[in-house]
Amino acid sequence: MVNRMHNGVGSEFSRRGFLSVTGLAAGSLLLAACSGTSVTGSSTPRPTFTATYDGPKVTLNYWNGLTGGDGDTMLSMVDAFNAAHENIQVKTTSMVWADLYSKIVTAVEAGEGPEVALMQLDQLATFAVRGTIVPLDDVTNALGLTENDFAPSVWSGSLFREKRYGIPLDMFTIAQYWDVAAFEKAGITGPLNGASEFDAAMKALHGSGIANPFWVPSISPMWQMWFGLLTQHDGQLYNANTEKYDFASEAGIDALEWMVAQVKNGVSPEGVVDIRPAMMSGKAAYLTDGLWSIADFSTNAPDLDVDLSAFPTIGSKAGAFANSHNFTLTKQADTDENAGTAARVFVDWISKNSVGWSASGNIPARASARDEKEFTSSPQAALNKSEVYDAFTFLPQLPGGRDIGGNTYQPAIAEAVLLQSTPKAALQAAQTNAQRQLDENRKLYGF
Repeated sequence: MVNRMHNGVGSEFSRRGFLSVTGLAAGSLLLAACSGTSVTGSSTPRPTFTATYDGPKVTLNYWNGLTGGDGDTMLSMVDAFNAAHENIQVKTTSMVWADLYSKIVTAVEAGEGPEVALMQLDQLATFAVRGTIVPLDDVTNALGLTENDFAPSVWSGSLFREKRYGIPLDMFTIAQYWDVAAFEKAGITGPLNGASEFDAAMKALHGSGIANPFWVPSISPMWQMWFGLLTQHDGQLYNANTEKYDFASEAGIDALEWMVAQVKNGVSPEGVVDIRPAMMSGKAAYLTDGLWSIADFSTNAPDLDVDLSAFPTIGSKAGAFANSHNFTLTKQADTDENAGTAARVFVDWISKNSVGWSASGNIPARASARDEKEFTSSPQAALNKSEVYDAFTFLPQLPGGRDIGGNTYQPAIAEAVLLQSTPKAALQAAQTNAQRQLDENRKLYGF
């Protein structure tokens, strides 16, 4: 069963949304802290999870933000689960991510939300501190799951306050793509790595007749590009304990200056919004974009010979933005023992059978799935290397962190790329604003 809700709302979750829905949870969090109960609202521990469910038939509500082709892939996986479990039926509701994040708190508080929700990894802390989602350590302990069953970086990324709030389904990142024929005409080969090799390749492509071979966008994925370059220059968004923003450092400025230089030098035109059509039409020959580009090229430019590899190393070391879709359980699941157990069985089954998720263009987080042919024969398997996964950098678990980024460093990067501000001025102003918002959130919600 599926219910898809679509609208024109963008993918960013506003600060106003964070503050308004968090207010609903703040009272319950305070009561939990005073009473000694868990943030799920219950002091009674759950029965030990055994990875099976033999109780009466239950229906689970499952929410996700998969409204494109990836939603169809997920539906086929849910259908397979339903067919294999007579006493558990999962009803899927898909909506844009912004709607999911804005609706789930109030829905769960009213007992009208999902038992299972798919969330992006960097959102887990936001909903853990609200008490909307519950720890899943009982699942991982019962199944004996460790980082060896996944990729270490994504496994550790779902921890918040030493508790696990998500079971990773996948990993997705920013990669480099190139037009093989255009590269051959210019006498070069991909992938590109190193600033000097990159510059030489852009010069060769320009000489072969491509005026602007690499388009730098002023919207997403521009901030993901910058984040990868930030890590390559030994920079970070925050200090070690996530109390202070630090992205306006020399490393952050150097990363953004490199992006701006591509525009100023004519490698990229100004004011770029959509980068993939440029490559499909031959106006560009190289881009850095998310793994979601795979499906776009396959569908809309099937005759274009495109190859891909890990995000290029421009700085002193490899580094790339990465994120992950994680299965979470809401506190609503644990209001009923049968539903709670069935929800855990669902998450465990999908994780074990996640090789089918390769069809979405993402990289399965489960190591066993990455050994199967369905994944190894996929385009994104080009990234299936330990050194690539080691270079993945996930946003730290910080309540409201993505929201703050959407209000501060993300528009600052856009201003610089659009040549409306210098990288230094844009990032310094953004960092001051980001720190103010972070301090306010810490004071209001006690994290």
